[in-house]
Amino acid sequence: MKKILITCFYLLITAAISASGFLLPAVISDYQDKQIFAKIDHTSMEPLELTYSSSLYDTLRLLSEGHYYVDYPLTGSSRTSDEVYDIVLRLIGQFEDYGIILSDSGYTVTNHTITLQLAIASDNNRYTDAFGTAQESGFYTGEESGSTKSDASSDITTAVVWACSVYFVSGYWMNFWIDDKSGSAVAFSMYTGQSVLSDSLNDSNLDLFVNRLTSFLQNYYGLPAESLPVSVIHSANPLFDKEVIPAEASYTIQLKEDSGKLIHMPLRIHPEYMILN
Repeated sequence: MKKILITCFYLLITAAISASGFLLPAVISDYQDKQIFAKIDHTSMEPLELTYSSSLYDTLRLLSEGHYYVDYPLTGSSRTSDEVYDIVLRLIGQFEDYGIILSDSGYTVTNHTITLQLAIASDNNRYTDAFGTAQESGFYTGEESGSTKSDASSDITTAVVWACSVYFVSGYWMNFWIDDKSGSAVAFSMYTGQSVLSDSLNDSNLDLFVNRLTSFLQNYYGLPAESLPVSVIHSANPLFDKEVIPAEASYTIQLKEDSGKLIHMPLRIHPEYMILN
């Protein structure tokens, strides 16, 4: 019995030595890692502070530059979806009055969707358009009039907006972004298939459409408005070999506040759709 106990004792000692030899490197390595980590300077991660837009003009300026949208809880809104839908229906009527869209039965609303979103300023000059495509924002730098991007309220980083899409019996649709606080439209796009250049595609019809839109915006926001052409790309008319027609146009609608600050709303026009802001 005594021999068995001695044998077991030596086996335990052997096992303990083997185990310590196996675990010791890992323990030493972990200790060294902690010592090294303690000597490294770690930058504290502060939570992102959001500055909400407090005025319609700040929201317009925010959306005119790099931004993206995320869903926002309805509890953070000042309005209801029914209120926003009524605003959008009135806007469509105003578009008809100004000749921005045609007034016919094809533009009878059949359905709509509404969501509350948070527009967030991005850290670059790119944004995602209504097609989900990355685009360069800020077509106009304002250097011609002595204004620059510094006019923008750089401290305004977010704005709460309603995104409303309305669908017509014709199959076309329009998108509106409504500022939650003011109840005013701050961006919109339309996909009407009617061609914003009317029945005959030419530069005069393009100018006429832009002038109508500029007049609407001047009356809508109560600010002097001016359309500034950026680029117009032409292509050959397939019906007439020698005629060229506008195929794509970029403008900036410039609004001027009483303080002298400028708001530059980018406008993109294609034969079948138009995007403002």
